[in-house]
Amino acid sequence: MRIELCGPLGIGKTTLAQNLARLTGWQLVREPVETHPFLRAFYGSPAKYAFEKNLFFLLDYLHEIKSRTAGNFIFDHSAIVHRAYAALNHIQPHEKPVFATLDKAIEALGSPDLLINLVCPSDIILSRIIKRGRDFESGVDVGYVTALNDEMQRQVKYVEHYIPAIHVDAARYDFENRPEDIEAVLHIICEHIEAREKTPLRKTA
Repeated sequence: MRIELCGPLGIGKTTLAQNLARLTGWQLVREPVETHPFLRAFYGSPAKYAFEKNLFFLLDYLHEIKSRTAGNFIFDHSAIVHRAYAALNHIQPHEKPVFATLDKAIEALGSPDLLINLVCPSDIILSRIIKRGRDFESGVDVGYVTALNDEMQRQVKYVEHYIPAIHVDAARYDFENRPEDIEAVLHIICEHIEAREKTPLRKTA
């Protein structure tokens, strides 16, 4: 089974995914933010480096799905995330066929079993981005976060008819400092999966 998270940068995807993996015993698959070779260049000049920035994320995502054929996995990212960024990040007309081909390859590998859609007002997301203090994100403003937020929800609507989705109001929760908030979200996920699959999600001692 594969669970994927979606939402803009700074909304809490990785923190939530890490804790869900710890509580369930499922394998965590992280987006390669720290090892991305083009990410800093992209934030310095988005129009110039959008192609390689988005391409690297998509290829890594494709590879992670292809290489994990058995087991239970929690991804702190999703195709939804990558499509939303690609829609905003100055992809040139002659580059778009590359992304269309990759998208077909990803779709052919099968959809996630569950999508966790984190939603949150843009001003709160921006405050979290500032708080985590990544220097290359210092130029991100509320306009970009709002556009990304809107595009993310458009992308979710495109797939909701064939991918089960749970919508989580991330503004209500503090995944970093309140363990009870992680438990609350896990409870929602467990109820959904156990009702569908008749299989317990939580790790047993």
